[in-house]
Amino acid sequence: MKTEVLDVKNLKINYKNVIKGAEYLKKGEVVAIPTETVYGLAADAFNENAVKKIFQVKGRPQDNPLLVHIYKLEQVYDICKDITKESEKVFDAFWPGSVTLIFNKKDCISDRVSAGRDTVGVRFPKSEIARAIIKESGTLLVAPSANLSGKPSTTSAEHCYNDLNGKIPCILDGGPCLIGLESTIIDMSTQTPVLLRPGAISLDDILKVIPNLIYKKDLLSVKGNEIPKAPGMKYRHYAPDAPVTLVEGNYEKTSKWIEENADKNNAVICFEEFLKDFENYKHVYNLGSFKTLNVAAQKTFDLLRECDKLDVSHIYVQAPKDIGLGNSIINRLEKASAGNIVHI
Repeated sequence: MKTEVLDVKNLKINYKNVIKGAEYLKKGEVVAIPTETVYGLAADAFNENAVKKIFQVKGRPQDNPLLVHIYKLEQVYDICKDITKESEKVFDAFWPGSVTLIFNKKDCISDRVSAGRDTVGVRFPKSEIARAIIKESGTLLVAPSANLSGKPSTTSAEHCYNDLNGKIPCILDGGPCLIGLESTIIDMSTQTPVLLRPGAISLDDILKVIPNLIYKKDLLSVKGNEIPKAPGMKYRHYAPDAPVTLVEGNYEKTSKWIEENADKNNAVICFEEFLKDFENYKHVYNLGSFKTLNVAAQKTFDLLRECDKLDVSHIYVQAPKDIGLGNSIINRLEKASAGNIVHI
């Protein structure tokens, strides 16, 4: 299969490519599409064979649920039930945007999409390109990250091509993703809402709208035979080929620990304030300033993928502080490290 890459960066100029991508989706194919968070591997949410292709292409475990993407607010009521007034306040605050909400599902959502659970996650993307693709497809789309399962998420068409060339017919190139981290996921199906995955929306901002929100790190993962309610909770995610060690704590101390423990031929990912500590290292990557974590969020997956191009035996990553957006970056890096974490 030849994978074509179609430019959709400018909707006015390239809308014909949106329509072409949508035609693939109508035929039951899977297509890589841009969103403001990461690229998604999209398929018709109501076509069982198309949904099945997503699991096959990604190598995704069958008990890892998919999120359904809508292009207008009313569609959430078509596929979900028991939507409360509290949930509608969340709509007003965060939709369209990088927040996924979990509700009890209606029967139109298959067990393959929900991994057998009675709930489904719904995303209303802010990206005009993503919404245009969904609209032109004439259906709703499931769209997990457009990477091979377990690998770092894709934040550019190039990333998608590296993982999926020859596996899918089409990649729609919307340029680099604005946010670079997957959406925040909040479970609204429980009596008290629960944060299942942090994202670009800060915890403080969520608490302003959902003051009774439950957020505990031990709720972000499941093990054994338990089926997760949301992606990213059970399996090793976001991981490059080489093992990752995440070093958390005071910035000066984490930089010193990496300098003292990392071989000079290993890869180091650190904040720009500490690049000077690694002048003699062969592979050093800049996360940007620790004062601007939105830049680090945009670069995290890209830098992990850059490390995949190297012949290194280990990758050391300096963690941001565990507050605000740093919390979301750490969530991804802890999974990339498979629990190989040093606390300073």
